Amino acid sequence: MATEHATTGDFKNQQFGVTEVAAKVVEQYDEAHARIFYKYVMGGGGLDIHYGCFRDSADSVYEASKETNRRLLAALDWTRPVTSASVVLDLGSGHGGLSHDVAQKFGCQVVGVNIAPEQNRMNEEEAERLGIADKITVVLHNFNEGLPAEWEGRFTHVLSCEVLCHAASKPRLFEDLQRCLAPGGAFVFTDIMGADGADENVLKDFTDRNATTKMARPAEYLAMLAEAGFRNASFIDFSSHLATYFQCMVDQITRHREEMMAEGVPEAYLAKWNTSLTQRVSMQREHEVFAWGIFASRLPGPLF
Repeated sequence: MATEHATTGDFKNQQFGVTEVAAKVVEQYDEAHARIFYKYVMGGGGLDIHYGCFRDSADSVYEASKETNRRLLAALDWTRPVTSASVVLDLGSGHGGLSHDVAQKFGCQVVGVNIAPEQNRMNEEEAERLGIADKITVVLHNFNEGLPAEWEGRFTHVLSCEVLCHAASKPRLFEDLQRCLAPGGAFVFTDIMGADGADENVLKDFTDRNATTKMARPAEYLAMLAEAGFRNASFIDFSSHLATYFQCMVDQITRHREEMMAEGVPEAYLAKWNTSLTQRVSMQREHEVFAWGIFASRLPGPLF
């Protein structure tokens, strides 16, 4: 068993084309040992599997991830007010942590589209436990194949967290999201990127561990938004939080190694991640090659 999964989700010396990336996303996140790993190392036991913002040096990965959610929801509401009548598309909804926070805070409908069946099951189970199942719809779908035709103009808001790095064609996806938004609709997202001017070869530490095509840059995303018809685009740069979060991930591996192995995560899998993340901490502290933050934009049209 350990040998079988030791290299699963390890994409060393590979950068995927548009037809390959979706299957690799499922491999990276939805296999049992991967879900356990991300739950401990990024989620801190919760369902928010994404990078975090720190308010205090003692913050855990769980607290930092929840702080990212709070800032994303604030940006979503700033860009276009979110009300109980809003309909929010959570693109790449994962385990559903962000969807649940949206539904609980605003009382609106949330549609999560996600490619991983087990993540979707966990999303629905947690929504039921929280008493918000009537506000959460989870759709199993590969957004790289295009979003459903019947979604045209359906959503008031689109929210996405650490997902666009897995898009086969980012410009094509932005055009598709523009189609699915109502006039005046808001599009708010975070993503892990290369810093503007960063050499793609320097980013191999990330692409060797993640199912990605070419990593975007902040300036490229702003240009893509404009080309797809979005207006008032802004970027709040939280790249300064990355080195701290990478180090917290290393600490989580050390702290929970035995628990993860007891739940079926191969030792070799943990060792590779530990090496990769340790190198990533040094790279970010010394060279700041990765970028991360919140983008917010809206379509022309009414504010309300």
